[in-house]
Amino acid sequence: MPVYNNKEYIRIVRPLPSFVKRDKRSIPFIEPVNIDISDINNGIWLINSKNANSKDKNADSKIVISFNFDDVLIRNYNNMDAFMHRTSRYLAVSSFDFSMDNKMDNHQITCAVYNNRWSGAYMQANGRCVIPTIGWLNSDTYDICFSGIRDGGTVLISTLGTNNIESYEEFITGYRAFRNRFPKTKIICVGDKVSGIDDDVCMVKYTESFGNWEKYPGFWQPSFVNWDSTLKEVI
Repeated sequence: MPVYNNKEYIRIVRPLPSFVKRDKRSIPFIEPVNIDISDINNGIWLINSKNANSKDKNADSKIVISFNFDDVLIRNYNNMDAFMHRTSRYLAVSSFDFSMDNKMDNHQITCAVYNNRWSGAYMQANGRCVIPTIGWLNSDTYDICFSGIRDGGTVLISTLGTNNIESYEEFITGYRAFRNRFPKTKIICVGDKVSGIDDDVCMVKYTESFGNWEKYPGFWQPSFVNWDSTLKEVI
């Protein structure tokens, strides 16, 4: 094997410490983290990874999410140390939400899930607080798509792209399957709430997940109702 510098070695070999557990497919586990989801949009905010930067003065109250096109995710995936430096001051980061499609075969789906979990496990092994991003396709993919996750933590999902009956049915069926398998796991969902999502899921509108709330203090923070429909304390 050629001798690579550290950046190239990480990009090619994708090393993880021996203490990182793996499932039967060798997909790394992202260990559960406990986030108080009642604080989302009420002291804790989401920010898209495209908007995250190392000089963000409010970084310690934001969670970096990665609902991006794959070209953005791949750039970060191939330069993980730069990404971790840029997001080092943030409260938490999510694993990378690589695209999956029903036209993909099981190998391609497994690769997308592996890359998702590896990104999270790598950051977690380097001391970051990591929230797994979970997606799924039809029921034949659940064993793959739900790999590398343990019950009892917090995960991110999204309703983006569920605006037709076919995609909605696939989403809500997978959502129910996920909740059955991980009944103690808390969920943050980016997008519009759709029929069938439980009231204990923390919903965040996509337009409220960019991380720019401090630019619009007269619009954003004085919201009188939280995601769980309880009154917000106005200071």
